[in-house]
Amino acid sequence: MNYQEGRKRLLAGKFCEHIKTYLLSLDPSNWPTCQELNRLVHRHSEVIVNANGMDIQFVPQLERPKVFDAGFEQRTFLTGEVQVRPQNWHDLLNALVWLLFPKSKSALNARHFSVLQNDVAKGRSPQGDALTIFDEEGVIVVSRNPRLTQLLKEFKWIEIFYESRGEVMQDMSFSIFGHALFEKTLNPYVGMTGKALILADPSGEIATSTPSLSPAAIDTLLSKLIPNQELFKSGRNFSPLPMLGLPGCWDDNLKLEFFLNDSYFRHQKNRNQKVRE
Repeated sequence: MNYQEGRKRLLAGKFCEHIKTYLLSLDPSNWPTCQELNRLVHRHSEVIVNANGMDIQFVPQLERPKVFDAGFEQRTFLTGEVQVRPQNWHDLLNALVWLLFPKSKSALNARHFSVLQNDVAKGRSPQGDALTIFDEEGVIVVSRNPRLTQLLKEFKWIEIFYESRGEVMQDMSFSIFGHALFEKTLNPYVGMTGKALILADPSGEIATSTPSLSPAAIDTLLSKLIPNQELFKSGRNFSPLPMLGLPGCWDDNLKLEFFLNDSYFRHQKNRNQKVRE
């Protein structure tokens, strides 16, 4: 998809308002260059660095890495350089997520680098898969309503997204983190599913007066959780989240019939069945 059409779709979409700020800061006429993206880094309210304290800078990826240290995560961790393929939505959106959630991307990159070092000797690990899954498809869910949290964990889609629609919009926040999931919002489809990390907040300590948290607040919270070795141990740490069911994101989910498609809104017993993602 060309840049002008993709940009128009992202700006018209309802899945994430925060990313639009950065899109509007870029030249609308052509694909952003690494120089343009680096200007956004320098204008950011906070210094964006990797876990080693090195400044993050976006650089063109022109060839496949031939040695371990030149791999994507490795190079980011060792040098601060985030590789971006020219005219590539996947990589451009990854760069924009770095601007949205810099502390969390840094923490995730550090943990990923550590896991990759072990995986070189022992083979691909469940922890490495989990980190990749969240980086690509992750959604941060903050809920201050225990009943809604339980409904989400139990895949009670009609009860949560249709019958409790108003409560969800008041008491839950959904923030896309995965850049591959952002890319899918360019052309949403029935089957589009995120991997949710659910953060229960019954006392309202995280979301004090509104569930619509700022990216900075989410970033600070998430960055402190990522080093926790009890999290991201496998893909089972995440709950599947049918993105088209989110209130306010898709017009068809105003109708009960939309949620009767159990090949998309699956029950727990069907969790292991495959769905196009």
